[in-house]
Amino acid sequence: MSTQTPPIESQAILKKVYRAFFSPGKYETKSADEAILARGNTYRIPFEGGELAVTTWGDDSNPAVLLMHGWGGSRAQMTGFVDPLLDAGYRVVAYDQPAHGESDGTTTNLLEITPTMDLILEQEGPFDVILAHSFGTLITSYALAKRNFPPPSKLVYFGAFNRLMDALPRFQVIAQLPDEIIQGLGAMIYETFGKDVLESIVNESLVQTIHVPALMFHDKSDNVTPVEDSRAIARVWKSVRYVETDGLGHRGALQSKEIFEQVISFLKG
Repeated sequence: MSTQTPPIESQAILKKVYRAFFSPGKYETKSADEAILARGNTYRIPFEGGELAVTTWGDDSNPAVLLMHGWGGSRAQMTGFVDPLLDAGYRVVAYDQPAHGESDGTTTNLLEITPTMDLILEQEGPFDVILAHSFGTLITSYALAKRNFPPPSKLVYFGAFNRLMDALPRFQVIAQLPDEIIQGLGAMIYETFGKDVLESIVNESLVQTIHVPALMFHDKSDNVTPVEDSRAIARVWKSVRYVETDGLGHRGALQSKEIFEQVISFLKG
């Protein structure tokens, strides 16, 4: 009996799963977020997939801080930092990455998002500081280590994501998919982007070439990005100060006055 290609139904399912994997969830903007966004200057700039939503706050003559949200987040999610940074004498820039928030697109990936940092840099840079959350930390490290993005004077990471391809098993748990589907998905992703490229995108490797003072926070109860990710990064990053919190979860640090104070103290130190 001759071998058969996978059933059309299986191929269709795999294509749907592939699209779902690259489709970020939608962050629910809170009224407090909206109020802070309304105080800023919001505009749109073109990128390859449409337009990006950008908001800035503060005096153009002040040093700039770039806020990088994570997968499924948005610039609104990072607005808790705006007033503490403004009070400390900074200008603040935040944008929605492709397929996030109010920016265009439905699917995206790290290799598409990273070049958009250059567009923001051209419009609003240079950046004295970058604050990044979760998957945004991996994007930032990749931009600094592999794309010659101008290094800031300081970095602050929250709930850092370590290995890019760890997204696959984590997606499997969330979507409750069988092994054979995940194996097929992995094969499609490797074929599209290149296995060597994807396997090399590891934060603990990238940060070893980033020689700027950094501060990292990760919560022990983070059930989205395991605390072990940041521990692995902090072990090899010579220029980092690492702080573990307890009870803030994955996003709580982005709304914590105590964390804001520690960040400002680090930036001004």
